[in-house]
Amino acid sequence: MKIDKIGCIIQARVLSTRLPGKILLNGVDKPLLLHTIERLKQCKKLDMIIVATTNLKIDNVIFNLCKKNKILVFRGHPTNLLKRYYTCAKRFNLKNIVRITSDCPLIDYKLVDIMINKFAKLKIDYLSNVHPPSFPDGFDVEIFSFQAIQKAYFEAKEDFQKEHVTPFIWDQPKKFYIQNHYYKKERNLHNKFRLTLDYVEDYFVISQIYNALYLKKKNFTFKQILNFIKKNPQLMINKHLIKVNWYKDHLKKLRSIKKSDTKII
Repeated sequence: MKIDKIGCIIQARVLSTRLPGKILLNGVDKPLLLHTIERLKQCKKLDMIIVATTNLKIDNVIFNLCKKNKILVFRGHPTNLLKRYYTCAKRFNLKNIVRITSDCPLIDYKLVDIMINKFAKLKIDYLSNVHPPSFPDGFDVEIFSFQAIQKAYFEAKEDFQKEHVTPFIWDQPKKFYIQNHYYKKERNLHNKFRLTLDYVEDYFVISQIYNALYLKKKNFTFKQILNFIKKNPQLMINKHLIKVNWYKDHLKKLRSIKKSDTKII
């Protein structure tokens, strides 16, 4: 189904309190950020892919990496990600936005295309696969209209709404038309596996997956990843980090998040 100009904005920065420079760590033959982009370039439904980094000097390395590899790059506010996304979308005249974070280097392009089709068919403001989650952390996809993020940009008041881009939208189902995409075959995967990049344990898991699958097939799929980690459960040394997320600091303010959705360590 045809959808008005849709671009993927990947937020990326060098600074990370838990694992500094994590997106520049090596996959197989290049930084994980480039692997993320390589995987997303296989999407048939995206009009463009943009890396949105900060205007801080330390992120010159991301800007230069993108320029060297002929990747569209935008520089914006270092902490107000809502502003960064809004101004980036406005700069590139996007009508619809796919949000992917750079700590998801295993993202599956087929999943993104499926969700774009669903978003277009339903004609909604916001679609994600994380509210509630059914995929493992690391396969997070959010899709929203420019009108939705524009409304959020002008109306969001809380700091966490600005830092995390979309909570103003997904936490208000009466104000926005919202839908969720489920992994129907096995809905409890988000409680079994963690495939995002935030800690050194996460990097070990992700690097093992790349070492095992990438040389056989560059665009390995979610299903292939799932089969591999199920056959090699000993590699999942980050199980204690499942459900560790930013929600824990804002449970009293978020209406659609339950205490069971997060873990404090």
